[in-house]
Amino acid sequence: MDLKKMTAPCGLPCFACAVYEGNISQELAEQIAEQVGAKPEDIPCAGCRSDAGCSCEMPMTAGEGCKTKNCVASKGLHNCSECDEFPCEYLMPVADMADKVLNNTKVYNLCRIKLLGLEVWSKEAASIQQKYFQGKFNYGQAPRMETEI
Repeated sequence: MDLKKMTAPCGLPCFACAVYEGNISQELAEQIAEQVGAKPEDIPCAGCRSDAGCSCEMPMTAGEGCKTKNCVASKGLHNCSECDEFPCEYLMPVADMADKVLNNTKVYNLCRIKLLGLEVWSKEAASIQQKYFQGKFNYGQAPRMETEI
């Protein structure tokens, strides 16, 4: 797997995403398609950096494209953690979708990428995402990740 290609500019792990073409179930594709008014076959995503771009990008950005992705590309960077302005407002949570999308993990993932590097971070990325959606966080206490620093 090409980690550079499979990590979104905002720090989300495309390879661990439920909508990624290698991970998505037919049931989830149908549910999302119904919500966004698309065909189920158009929902599986090949990754943010694929030629088609993220399948969630267009419905969520009103056809303007992802501003974070465009910003990173305009600066010639791989991801936001490489930017002198990191973190910036492009990484702010989207309040009306906070219960559905990976807002809080973006900055955390980018900090981990900056600290550990892409390769080491990739080994813990799926567990970060799983804990976000299914686990319990103990704020102010550092949980042990599968990968030690």
